Amino acid sequence: MRENNQNQTRELLFRKNQSGRLKTILLTFLLINSFGLFFCKEETKESGVIPLSLASIVIAKESEEQDRINQCTGNIPGIACTTVISQYPANLRQVELYDSGNRISQVEVTGVPIIKADCTTYYQINWGNSAPYSSTRLYLKTTDGEICGIGWETQDGKRTNKLLDLLGSEKELKSVTEINANGMTLKFYR
Repeated sequence: MRENNQNQTRELLFRKNQSGRLKTILLTFLLINSFGLFFCKEETKESGVIPLSLASIVIAKESEEQDRINQCTGNIPGIACTTVISQYPANLRQVELYDSGNRISQVEVTGVPIIKADCTTYYQINWGNSAPYSSTRLYLKTTDGEICGIGWETQDGKRTNKLLDLLGSEKELKSVTEINANGMTLKFYR
């Protein structure tokens, strides 16, 4: 009988220890999860609760994209540039602007040069009043004409810049035939 009582006592102690371990594991798990939910979320009125890791990824991508645009357009914070303006010849004769396949503007660009001013190298096409944009600026990596971005200026003066990922000869101003950007198509003639 005594041996039976000892076995029962051991079994009760074993179950009690297992139950205590299980409670400890569950409590630890709950604390870790609540810590993660409490400290790893960002609240905004517009979007509710967003995991910080996702928000950080989005912000990092947007920041990286903005850095690439700044490098392409020459707007690099903290870099001092000379204000000398230099002009380089371009071999274009005419540029046309299309919206949904319809030509909305055409300009003669014979003699319009590539401009290098401050930290920016660009080729600017002025459309006049007949188009939704007053001008389009092709940003170039070098004065040789490798196109890296495009800027659109509306008639009211608002400018938006975008990176372009052109391939082969289409990324060179001296050989580009067409650029599709911002819902518009630019066609180049020599």
